[in-house]
Amino acid sequence: MSRHTHTKPGIVETLKLASVYLLIWALLSENQGWGFGFLFVALALLCARLTGLRFPVLAWRYVPAFLWFFLRRLVAGGVDVALRTIPRSPAISPAWMDCPLQDGSEHVRDWLAAIVGLLPGTLAARTDGALMKVHVLDTRRDWQADIGKLERHLVLILGSQEETR
Repeated sequence: MSRHTHTKPGIVETLKLASVYLLIWALLSENQGWGFGFLFVALALLCARLTGLRFPVLAWRYVPAFLWFFLRRLVAGGVDVALRTIPRSPAISPAWMDCPLQDGSEHVRDWLAAIVGLLPGTLAARTDGALMKVHVLDTRRDWQADIGKLERHLVLILGSQEETR
């Protein structure tokens, strides 16, 4: 989701957000507790309206490639972390690293920071301009390649969101 400062979301945007919030509630609550769920959705929509939260405009033709990349790396990340941390002497070399970002879009950087923690052995702490502080589980692994590929996918999917601000 993104923030736009020029207009508040309209009824269509509100209905989209409500649908997502209702789906999230159904999934997290195992489709129970709808009394509280509707209250949750109403409060979430109020917060979204007050902050101008909106759906990003996506280039849908790039979404399948992104999903394929992301799901492969998500599974690989789970397996990698399990294999590294289960033995008595974990095969890790953790460290905080600086990762230079290629795209200048704040929107892409925000999405990248939110998603990068699901890649194998990485967790983003913050972005500062064109630099992202990343915690890596193993500095000997080529974690920069995964982040670079993820960033390129996000640039394709999100395009230039700065134009809509």
